[in-house]
Amino acid sequence: MMTLTLLVLASTTSPDEVVVYPDRAQVTRVTQVTCGSRTALVFEGVPPAAVGDSFRARMSEGTVDGLRAELVRQEKVFSEKAELLEKKLEQLSDEGRVIDDQVARAEGQRVLATRLREVAEQGLAKELAADKPDVKSWQSALDTPLSTTLAMAKQVAELQAKRRELNRTMDDVRRQLDETRVGAQKQAFRVEVLVTCPQGKSAQLSLSYLVGGASWTPAYEARAAEASRSVDFATFATVTQVTGEDWSGVKLSLSTAVPSQNATPPAMNKLLVGATERAPEKKVLTRRDEFVESASVAVSAGPTSRDTGLVAKSQGLSVQLEVRDPAKVPGDGAPVRLFVGETKLTAAFELRVMPKLYPVAFRVAEVSNSGAWPLLPGRVDAFRSTGLVGRYELERVAQGASFSLTFGIDDSVRVKRTVTEELKKDSGVFNSKKRFTYAYTFDLANYGKAPIEVSVSDHLPVAEVNDIEVALTEKTTAGAQVNKASGVATWKVALKPQEKKSVVFGFRVDVPTSYDMGGL
Repeated sequence: MMTLTLLVLASTTSPDEVVVYPDRAQVTRVTQVTCGSRTALVFEGVPPAAVGDSFRARMSEGTVDGLRAELVRQEKVFSEKAELLEKKLEQLSDEGRVIDDQVARAEGQRVLATRLREVAEQGLAKELAADKPDVKSWQSALDTPLSTTLAMAKQVAELQAKRRELNRTMDDVRRQLDETRVGAQKQAFRVEVLVTCPQGKSAQLSLSYLVGGASWTPAYEARAAEASRSVDFATFATVTQVTGEDWSGVKLSLSTAVPSQNATPPAMNKLLVGATERAPEKKVLTRRDEFVESASVAVSAGPTSRDTGLVAKSQGLSVQLEVRDPAKVPGDGAPVRLFVGETKLTAAFELRVMPKLYPVAFRVAEVSNSGAWPLLPGRVDAFRSTGLVGRYELERVAQGASFSLTFGIDDSVRVKRTVTEELKKDSGVFNSKKRFTYAYTFDLANYGKAPIEVSVSDHLPVAEVNDIEVALTEKTTAGAQVNKASGVATWKVALKPQEKKSVVFGFRVDVPTSYDMGGL
């Protein structure tokens, strides 16, 4: 028994939905199917940028019985367009010939009028030689050729302008015709999907495929609102794609997943333990600058105070963001900036000074990512009430993780760091240890009109071995808070308008004399 298969051209010729990843995109075309006998739906013009083995079809009701995708030339697709362009070019050529004929006639009439005027001028000259010349009778003989000459000159100018505009139109049609003929030689995927669904019903067929040459990168705007102790944090996406297929009016989503990353867990190799005999070595005291970074752990984010209509769907290790408005992204690589969403973040502002590194006061906000998505690495434009104050790069921030935002330098604060002591001397019983003492003075001044609090920080060395002792000296200004892990000592200094204060930072390092101290 033979089964009748009906071949139908899919009603959609452009993407309906697109999910953009940082390094590729998933494109979906959707069409309606009238159920009945087995139907083969054909999707034409799928760009060659599509990955050949990534085509997937899905029915809302019924089954997908088969799928075939092949690269074919586009002669059939472009033949009708080429025929229309050729007809239009022929029509424009006919219009051009008509204009040329009109110009020729007008030029002929202008030449004839010029000759008539010359004859009239000769007759007038003879009339003036007579005893009683009749000048008035020759006036019309002179005026008529002149007005005709002027009218024909104006008509020729207008026709020539019309001809130039027509030539530009013809050049544009020729360019389109050349592009169409070239496009007819290019290849594109022709995808045929065989489906079956219950008689009398309507179903939706979705065809999805992956394409390369597409990506998106985030960009952020942070606007400080110190009065309300918050930051308005807006996320934007710059989308580019060079698939050759325009995404016009599509439902666009942005995924934070990176499919190209290796998802295969590494293999565990043998861990060998051995020993070699060596001569006793003398301990060497060295200085090592260490960068300490804490891991970011995502926590459940609370509700935000601003609803931008954005839908964020969790995808396990990633998040998919649905852009609210239909998007239009050309396929020629032109970047398109899209608004993703905005969140009001609760912020703790402070003036932060690190005189050892940079003798200025930075205005910093400590915030938590309470938005509905993690923040990918991207550029931040920081704004205060005075306008743009800085631009810098933001590292990846997990959802719910804390991070810092900098809002420029406060010029009303002056900072100076002075070295007051760097000394090495013997200490302890029988000179068993060497003592290194250090002292620094931080001079702070507030030249603003409002009272402020400044957070001043500097390094206190962290000993990695038990027989080395590090401690603050009695010269150190009281109130220092020391982070034991990083060794950073911090003071909170309140300054009234036009007030100056000093902070003294002193510490000692006691090292056994058995150490080689060349590294300190």
